[in-house]
Amino acid sequence: MFKNSKLFFWTVELLALVALLWLLTHVSFVFKPVTTLFSMVFLPFIIAGFLYYVFNPLVIFLEKKIKLPRMWGIVLVFVLIIGLFAYAMFSLVPSLIRQLSELIKATTNILPEIQKWVEHLSEKPAFSEIDFKALIDKANISYMDVLQNLLSGVTLSVSNVVDIVSKVTMVLVLVPILLFYMLKDGRNMLPFLKKTVLKTDRLNILGLLDDMNATISKFISGAAIDCLLVFVAVSIAYLIIGIPYAFLFAAFAAVTNLIPYLGPYIALVPVVMTVAFSHPIQALIAILVVLTLQQIDGSIIYPKIVGSAVEVHPVTIMVLMLVVGSLYGLIGMLIAVPFYSLVKELVKFLWQLWENHKETRQVANESEKYDIIEK
Repeated sequence: MFKNSKLFFWTVELLALVALLWLLTHVSFVFKPVTTLFSMVFLPFIIAGFLYYVFNPLVIFLEKKIKLPRMWGIVLVFVLIIGLFAYAMFSLVPSLIRQLSELIKATTNILPEIQKWVEHLSEKPAFSEIDFKALIDKANISYMDVLQNLLSGVTLSVSNVVDIVSKVTMVLVLVPILLFYMLKDGRNMLPFLKKTVLKTDRLNILGLLDDMNATISKFISGAAIDCLLVFVAVSIAYLIIGIPYAFLFAAFAAVTNLIPYLGPYIALVPVVMTVAFSHPIQALIAILVVLTLQQIDGSIIYPKIVGSAVEVHPVTIMVLMLVVGSLYGLIGMLIAVPFYSLVKELVKFLWQLWENHKETRQVANESEKYDIIEK
C-alpha cells in the first residue's frame, strides 16, 4: 500500500530534500573552498565567453573566406584585442576618468538650478497648493545621502584594495587563457559530446544545444556591433552639438543600448539633467538627435543584426523590461532578452518532444487496435 501511495512517495521525497538542505547548511564549510574557487572563475569565464561570441565570427571569416589557418586567425584576433586594450588604457580611459571627475564637480550646480526653477514655478497660481519647499528639502537630503553613500563606497573600496587587485589580476590572467581555448576548441564541443555523452541522442539534445549556441552567438555579436555603431554615432553627434562630457555620455548610451527600446531614453537622462538648465537649446537638439538615431537603429540596424536571432515581439520585450527591471534592476534588463530567447528555444524543444510523444502514442494505439481486429 505504501509503495503504491503517491502521497507517501512525495512525503518521503520532500522530507529527504529538507534533510539534505539541513545537512548542507551545517556542513557548508566543506563546500566553501569550492564556492570560493567558482566565484573567482565565474567572472573571467563570463568575460571570456562574451569575447568568444564577439570574435569567433571574425575567426571563422578569416578561416573560410581568406583561407587563413585557424591558429593564425586566433593570433590575429589576440593582436587586435591587445591593440584595442592598449588604446583604451592609454587614450580612452584617461579621457573617461577626466570627464567623469568633471561631471561629478558639475553635479553640485544642478541642485541649485533645480531649486531656482521650482521656486519660480511655485510663484504661479496653478501650483500654489503644492508645498515645493518640503520637496526641495527632501531632494536636498536625498542628494546628500547619495553623496555620502558614494564616499563610503569609495572608502570601503580603498580599504579592500588588495582584494580588488587580486581579482583584477585573476581576470587579466584567466580571460586570455580561457578565450584562447574557447576559440581553439569551441567548435569541437558538440562533436565531442556526440562521441562521448550523447552517443544515442534520441531526444536530439545536440540540436537544442546547437540552436541555443547560434541564438546567443548572433545576439552577442550583433549587440556588440550595434553598441559600437551607437557609440560612434552619438559621440560624433554630441561633439558637433557641443555637449560636454560627450565621450562619457556616448559610452553610457552604448551600454544602455543593450536594453531594447528603453535604452536610448535612459541614456538621455544624464544629458538632460546636466545640460537642460544651463543650455536648454543644446539639450533639446541632443534629444532630437538621439531620438532620430534611435529610430534608425531600432527600425533598420538592430532588427537586421540582432532581431533575426531574438525574434521577440516588441510588446513582449516591453513587458520583460518592466518585470525584470523591477526585480533585478539594470543588470536584469540587460540579460532579459537573451535569457528569454534561450528559454524560448528550450520551450520549443520541449513542445516538439511532447508532439513527437503524442504522435508515437497515437501510432502505438492504432497499431494495438489493428492487432485486436486481426485477432
